[in-house]
Amino acid sequence: MRHKSGTRSSDRSSRKRANASRPILTHFLGDSEVKASKHSIARDWGEPLWPARALLIRTEPVPRTTDVIVVGAGLTGVSAAFHLARAGLRVIVFEAANIGDGASGRTGGIVLEGTAIGIRAGVDNCVPTLAHLVRELEIDCDLQLPGCWEIEHKSGSGCGALPWRDDGITIRIARTVAGGSVEPRALLFGLAEAAQRYGAKIKPQCPVRRVRIAGPAVEVDEGVVESSKIVVAVNAWTSALLAGLPKVHSALTYACSTEALPDRVLRELGMAERIPFYTADRPYLWGRISARGEIVFGAGLKHGAPAELERTSIATEDSRAILQALVRRVRELNPVLNNILIRPQWAGPIAFTDEALPLLGVYPPNPAILVAGAYAGHGVALSVRAGELMARAILYNEPLPDWASLVR
Repeated sequence: MRHKSGTRSSDRSSRKRANASRPILTHFLGDSEVKASKHSIARDWGEPLWPARALLIRTEPVPRTTDVIVVGAGLTGVSAAFHLARAGLRVIVFEAANIGDGASGRTGGIVLEGTAIGIRAGVDNCVPTLAHLVRELEIDCDLQLPGCWEIEHKSGSGCGALPWRDDGITIRIARTVAGGSVEPRALLFGLAEAAQRYGAKIKPQCPVRRVRIAGPAVEVDEGVVESSKIVVAVNAWTSALLAGLPKVHSALTYACSTEALPDRVLRELGMAERIPFYTADRPYLWGRISARGEIVFGAGLKHGAPAELERTSIATEDSRAILQALVRRVRELNPVLNNILIRPQWAGPIAFTDEALPLLGVYPPNPAILVAGAYAGHGVALSVRAGELMARAILYNEPLPDWASLVR
């Protein structure tokens, strides 16, 4: 009997050891998670219109070595991870917060070609490249490409005039450019899931505390991870991780959404075609219509260092003032907007360089480190393309565009 009892005890011990080494599956959400890290980053930036989504994460130990480390699980990071993992490389993605809680999950989702200051070599086909990828991976993200209006403040009526008045001035459609809109969190999670299918490991709530230039390697709470290459894709937080880069101006930008509006109201607003828009002059305003008929509007910036922005709440006096001004401006565009419900309201990070050109290049102190970001609010299609360009630079030694070099 003692022998049989010992066998059962041995079996239980074996099962415990097996279970201890087996990865635990946890669903991490876009704005919350089942099991929080003791180092969790919680941001009080409000909840965007886009629904929370879950990504199945294997909670296994962080490896000590890998082929490529990607810092940041936004659109650039998961795009790079997908293209690298599909080519057979071992990739691990570290995300400081929850997936979708940065710029990529809080953007308005307007899809545009090229950069914020025009088309540049290597990023002149971002929109068709994104459309092809969405079709190939069968990502259900409501990608619509009817074009995008560039609008301007110009007095008078006639061709191109919208039934809007912004601070008493008529708004006109100046031109229609290539682009459209997408549900950004759906796109982000679709790319992340595709990266995982090819073996990429994604680690939310696992901030990189330091990038070691020599090696290269990164320091996370679980230790040091070495790799052949590192992709730093943290956008507004770039200057917090790497020194000696061109000046990056970090800020929070603000948005709000109307309730779902019927087609009749959209026609009264001149938006029956559901074409997104942004102003080509000042004061700046952008907007798009969701699949359910909500209109998302955005404007306003709060500049600050990355650490300051992390601590910023939309409940602070300055954030409330920006959002109140935005809501007031929306209501005054057209009388039909006077009494509609406007919610939710939120903020998200954005980054600019002095020239409004993004960063997309190798880090001079160690060319094994590649950096992308600072898209100046023009980063939905561009960021996905940037991730692919970073991957191709690693896989095939293809040069990154000179105009986006980190040496300026």
